[in-house]
Amino acid sequence: MDFSLSEEEKILVKEFERFCKEKIEPRAEKLDRNPTKEDIIENLKMLGEYGFLGAPIPQKYGGGGMSWVNYFILSEKLAEACASTYLSALAHTLLCANFINMFGTEEQKSKYLPSLCSGEKIGCLCATEPSCGSDLGALKTRAEREGKYYYLTGTKMYATNGPIADVFIVLARVQKNGQSKKHEGITAFIVERDTEGMQIGNPYDKLGVRGSPTSDIYLERAKVPAENVVGGAEGSGFKQVMKVFDIGRVGLAVFSLGIASACLEESKRYSKERIAFGKPIAAYEDVNFKIVDMQITVDMGRAIVLKSAWMHDRGMEDAGTMASCAKLFIAERATKNASDALQIFGGLGYIKGTKVERLYRDVKLGEIGEGTNEIQRRVIFKRLMKELGYA
Repeated sequence: MDFSLSEEEKILVKEFERFCKEKIEPRAEKLDRNPTKEDIIENLKMLGEYGFLGAPIPQKYGGGGMSWVNYFILSEKLAEACASTYLSALAHTLLCANFINMFGTEEQKSKYLPSLCSGEKIGCLCATEPSCGSDLGALKTRAEREGKYYYLTGTKMYATNGPIADVFIVLARVQKNGQSKKHEGITAFIVERDTEGMQIGNPYDKLGVRGSPTSDIYLERAKVPAENVVGGAEGSGFKQVMKVFDIGRVGLAVFSLGIASACLEESKRYSKERIAFGKPIAAYEDVNFKIVDMQITVDMGRAIVLKSAWMHDRGMEDAGTMASCAKLFIAERATKNASDALQIFGGLGYIKGTKVERLYRDVKLGEIGEGTNEIQRRVIFKRLMKELGYA
């Protein structure tokens, strides 16, 4: 594996890093303390104009045709600048636009991807329900076919970008006689915001990543054209979303990696400035060891992210398992690193308005979203047992 970049690619990374520092990072604190739909929409539109939202989507649909390796190298810079903006961009690109790109019909791709790549429209995935999170087989939202339309009824929870999205990927079950498996009948639908019978709940008041709006989605016989079944493949939604989650987990690993990197930079800066007992606190072993651990997390985390992205670029069978490894490893280490960063800042780190206080609240989502750490361990263990002939 060779993750070295060409001179042109290095310039692209530097330019995007500068863009994030100049345009996104200065807005991060306000986005956290006083989140508004207008602010996050403006950030996403800037990213769309820059070309980031469509970076991994083929050029024929308005994207950049970028490899996953290069896309995630850029993504780390955005996650470091503002975790909230990155999370909304992740949901938009990886879970919605990429869903359509991977499994949509040619007509669906041509209709929806150009406006999603440009940021003209914002995307969202609706999978989780009150009765199911990690266990999508327990999904209860139902879809009933009547002529040229399906009518969707149910409630979705934790929909990232729900309050601001224009295009929703909604999972619902088409019930038919003879279905015996929990995953049978699950179908993915493309649902537009102004769809009759769909209502958007108010944004949650969250602990962290407060600038990325999340809400419930209510469906009461929402009227969806039959041609909006993703790929025209009724009953294929479960397999489709599992594949989408594979790359989404790499994205969430980058979420944690970006926060870990931000914690490292803040800790290095402050430990040189803060004087205690006549010298910078960076001189004390209990501080500098914490900083070393942060550096290890960033270096090893970046390596496992790039390996996972490299495997996805090549369509390797174990790419999904490696994505789970990446998400699990970095999320746990980043949570510890954020705690250590706050400890280095001491009382100042406990005050609102200090960056590490925001990072400390943001980082926990990495252990929960896209399948909890416990689920990742189950995924990895199942693969290990299969290799040993037990599955």
